[in-house]
Amino acid sequence: MKNYLKSYGYLFGIILVLTIILSIINYFTNKELYLFKILIPIIAIFISSIILGKNAKKKAYLEGIKFSLIFLLLSIIISYFIIHNSFNIKVLIYYFVIIFSSIIGSMLGINIKKNK
Repeated sequence: MKNYLKSYGYLFGIILVLTIILSIINYFTNKELYLFKILIPIIAIFISSIILGKNAKKKAYLEGIKFSLIFLLLSIIISYFIIHNSFNIKVLIYYFVIIFSSIIGSMLGINIKKNK
């Protein structure tokens, strides 16, 4: 449980920092950067999954799946029940990309730990 809280702390910290950087860039360039809005959570999940994978004992891919599913559950609750966004195939593909990046990140993290 401690590892998950640490990883979620990194996740939300990375999202916050990258969002601030994107806002500053957007302020000075006056261009909408839609690709970065999509990439910020994916990058943050990937990095925090690496951290989670470093702390995993075994089967890091399961840790990555659990980590991403909890994040997606929170995202679904916020976006569909509170904000009332619509669900479509693009969102489903986006969720699968988040799960995949979390699995790859946690597997990479456990392999980094083994190489040290």
